[in-house]
Amino acid sequence: METKKATSSSWKHLPLPDEREPLGFDAFFTDADAEHLMFGLIPQEMEDKWFVYFENGWLRFHRSWTGYCIYALRLDGSPSGVRVLESWANRNPQQYTGTDAAEDRATVRSLIDFLLRSHESHPDSR
Repeated sequence: METKKATSSSWKHLPLPDEREPLGFDAFFTDADAEHLMFGLIPQEMEDKWFVYFENGWLRFHRSWTGYCIYALRLDGSPSGVRVLESWANRNPQQYTGTDAAEDRATVRSLIDFLLRSHESHPDSR
């Protein structure tokens, strides 16, 4: 199965919420890992809960069923890799009921780990 790079037009999604909270997510990635993250994720099955794409410097995490953007990370390259400069979580209670920034940071870390693992297992996504 061929995997395509995710773009904003790859899946239905809604505009970014006005209600956001800084997430304080701090991370640094190798260039190779950042490239895999920026490749994103397009849902393939009903069980796939996330649509992830990179656009205008932001890695955006949308719920696949609703299209709501729940998390976003602004990435910036440096001579030795890519780092997160800014991050936020959706705080619109009609779109997302989470309010715990620590739990949200753990979820983002888990999503990133999943993205990196999924690209390792699909060499045609490189």
